[in-house]
Amino acid sequence: MKNPALLFVFASMFFLTACKIQPVVPNKVTDVKFGKIDILKGTVTMDMGLQIDNPNNFAITLHGLELDVKVAGVSLGTVTVEDKVKIAKDTQQVYRVNVNAKLTDVIHGIPTLLAAINSKSAEVEVTGFIQVGAFALKKKFPVNIKQEAVETTQEKK
Repeated sequence: MKNPALLFVFASMFFLTACKIQPVVPNKVTDVKFGKIDILKGTVTMDMGLQIDNPNNFAITLHGLELDVKVAGVSLGTVTVEDKVKIAKDTQQVYRVNVNAKLTDVIHGIPTLLAAINSKSAEVEVTGFIQVGAFALKKKFPVNIKQEAVETTQEKK
């Protein structure tokens, strides 16, 4: 082959078909840590750990995620994270996600959230998508986790 453009096209097609990204999604919520309920700012903060599995034999970069979070049946709203995080090949990594809910949205669920903190366990539901990429490829994968008995604690500051 004397035409370098044609060689590049064939090499690109081979590369793109050989590098299929297997689903890289959070499969488990490891824990939920409640921050404080700030009445003056009107916010409720929490931090949760998402275990993300990378079954691929190459490293993946997390380019962002958008998740709807419910704890103990109380919707805490949508979390959008655009941080880039590298996930090593064939690993499970816990990624910390900060959730800031508006107090006006969860005001009726505060007794339920306080009960979840006191019982040290709650049901957590996370739905949305995660966007990952490798090389020049990016792909979105759906996230749908419904998990009972997730450890809940209150952060001590």
